[in-house]
Amino acid sequence: MALFAMAAALLLLAVVLGNGSVALWSIIAIGLFNSILWSNIFTLSIAGLGSDTAQGSSLLVMMILGGALLPWAQGALIDAFGSGGSESRAFHLSFLLPLLCYAYLVWYGWRGSSLRSNA
Repeated sequence: MALFAMAAALLLLAVVLGNGSVALWSIIAIGLFNSILWSNIFTLSIAGLGSDTAQGSSLLVMMILGGALLPWAQGALIDAFGSGGSESRAFHLSFLLPLLCYAYLVWYGWRGSSLRSNA
């Protein structure tokens, strides 16, 4: 999971720093890594929950709402910082927000998912 999140983060850096077809194909390639990430996030998150697995998995599914809120927040960043002819730069820099999310997924896949105690 950490490897795929890191690949998506690097592709987002290509979006922030690149233009044209490089940015376009980087965005498309991120979707390929996301398709693998969700199943891993779900599996790692509910592992070891025991009798709380049903509740944990239902909460995890409800957290998909974040996928709907993040583009809204990214658009708000573009609106806030893109006035005065700098819309293109604000658009590119707005991808730093999902980059932070992927950075968290890198940490979670590498270390965070193993920090849960068995108590």
